[in-house]
Amino acid sequence: MRLLTPAEVEALATAIDGRYRVLVDLLAYTGLRFGEAVALKVKRLDLLRGTCEVVESGTEVGSRLEWGTTKGGERRTVRPPRFLAADLAAHPAGRPHGPDALVFTAPMGGPLRERKFLAGVLKPAASRAGLPATLRAHDLRHTAASLLIREGASVKAVQATLGHRSAVMTLDRYGHLWPDELEGLAERLDRARAAGLAPSTRPTGPAEVVQLHKRPGQ
Repeated sequence: MRLLTPAEVEALATAIDGRYRVLVDLLAYTGLRFGEAVALKVKRLDLLRGTCEVVESGTEVGSRLEWGTTKGGERRTVRPPRFLAADLAAHPAGRPHGPDALVFTAPMGGPLRERKFLAGVLKPAASRAGLPATLRAHDLRHTAASLLIREGASVKAVQATLGHRSAVMTLDRYGHLWPDELEGLAERLDRARAAGLAPSTRPTGPAEVVQLHKRPGQ
């Protein structure tokens, strides 16, 4: 798992073929799987509302690319940052496209193939950006998770964004990235106990003492 900083994501996006700069940002800031980005269609983008609907996925099986549902089998909606929503809106504008057109295509048209993209586009760009040659497209998904956690996202928010079936899966994969709260919790428990030991402000005047010693019927 190689987690990139925002500066490293920017360096990679700058170094890559200009046709795929938006793809790098999409993977790194929304956590889409590569197959989900490959299958993303223009009609799935509602950029006035700032949403991207993730419905389909393309998976390489041998020499074939098979289309199907997402890995979890459920559609989800992600919200790209504003800068990315603007870039996604402009991305397909320079070429003919309809609602069912793919947002990202291979250099000569048609769907992207991960192995070719990795060898011919991503790894050379990583080298130019000073990043490890072992960088994978999936590391950009891990990067998205780490950036969400760094900005204070809850487990449920990260789960929903990445499309995990359960929060347990999210914690198993990324639990080590959440800050250690134990020290802070211990301090808060100390303060809670101190507040509990503070003298009561309830009045204990003579009238109350009389009531306590008053016999029945008096």
